[in-house]
Amino acid sequence: MKAKFLLFSLILFINSMSFSQIIKSIGIKSGLSISNQKWEHNQINNEKIINLLAGNYNVITIDFIKKQNWDLAADFGFFQSCSKIDANPYLFYNSTIEYQGDIRQRFGFFTFSPILRLKTQIKSFTPYIQFGPRLDFYTSAFSNDNADYWKNDINKTQYGFHIGEGVAYNFKNFSILAEYQFFFNFNKLMDKPTIYPIANFTRDIIKINTHIISLG
Repeated sequence: MKAKFLLFSLILFINSMSFSQIIKSIGIKSGLSISNQKWEHNQINNEKIINLLAGNYNVITIDFIKKQNWDLAADFGFFQSCSKIDANPYLFYNSTIEYQGDIRQRFGFFTFSPILRLKTQIKSFTPYIQFGPRLDFYTSAFSNDNADYWKNDINKTQYGFHIGEGVAYNFKNFSILAEYQFFFNFNKLMDKPTIYPIANFTRDIIKINTHIISLG
């Protein structure tokens, strides 16, 4: 709720600035993020079961150029990559280590995405596809303590591209939309030597790609 209030306040601020003359439209998109978290650390792979959890996605979307069949826009906001790691209880049989159950990790990112949108008009509906580059910045503000445990090893800047599709329903000066996006990362969230001094536990590696479903 606090994040949505901040986004709404930022919209009002941007709209009050003199440079808002170049802004053709502005709005909010909000929804769910579901990440494919690929852990390549051998101990995680062998001893843990990773289940994906939904996170939050909230952005301000701004159109700078609006033409009949294409738009140039940008999204500013945040999203989360969440998971629940279940330890295998059988590995703790006759062990002095207590079984701790599941561990929930929530990685949070500020995100910036320039957008090229290709669209067509069908009466009051505007279906479209969109794509562009993307930059994400890890932040503790939208992460939990379990994820923030890795903060010294995390690559704070993630870069990749986004591609998606959606449809908007248009009123006179107002639109509502439903949208799907896929966030692909070129680099890894973490790629560090393991903390375990065992030969076959060579790296701590996390790679994430994210699916976004939103309304706006």
